[in-house]
Amino acid sequence: IFHYRGCWGSGGRYSFLGALTDARKALNVLIRRKEVDGENIAVVGHSFGGLVAIHTATKSDNVKAVVALCPVSSLTKHLMSPHRKVILRRGLPFVSGLAMKKALSEWETLSERYDPIDYVDQISPRPFLLIHGDRDDIIPIECSTELLARAQEPKEMTVINGADHIFAGKRGFVIGKAVDWLGSVFQGHQF
Repeated sequence: IFHYRGCWGSGGRYSFLGALTDARKALNVLIRRKEVDGENIAVVGHSFGGLVAIHTATKSDNVKAVVALCPVSSLTKHLMSPHRKVILRRGLPFVSGLAMKKALSEWETLSERYDPIDYVDQISPRPFLLIHGDRDDIIPIECSTELLARAQEPKEMTVINGADHIFAGKRGFVIGKAVDWLGSVFQGHQF
């Protein structure tokens, strides 16, 4: 696990666009580590991190599996609506140096260039797992169903009944599902 720059206490200034670069850099560092099997890497992302995980996988042959938890499918369709400022305000307290005006500008750029619905099909033939709560009030469950419909095989989706965006009270189950699924993808490897 890593934190994007300017996020959760990391140095620097947070940027939605910079998160795409940060993830690629983190992947490159991970691949070079001696104790890591660089041939068997999975990326896992939650919420906006789901977008980042999907994007990272499509840009790297080293990624062998993708797990997206409550990912956005299209910023244009789901998050560029009138309530976007409310969504951003709810999610900004943990980032440093990102003004609302810059955040909205970056979201517009992301929606024009990086909507996962436009490239999720490029994950295949690598396995892809979506996990979403049916009571998510931040990213609608339709985002995962749209991504599932557009993705190519192998793909799978798990809906967590009664779960909100952060899987409150259900995190153990979600972690277990992701770990079990990754175990089946990377048979013979320990996690």
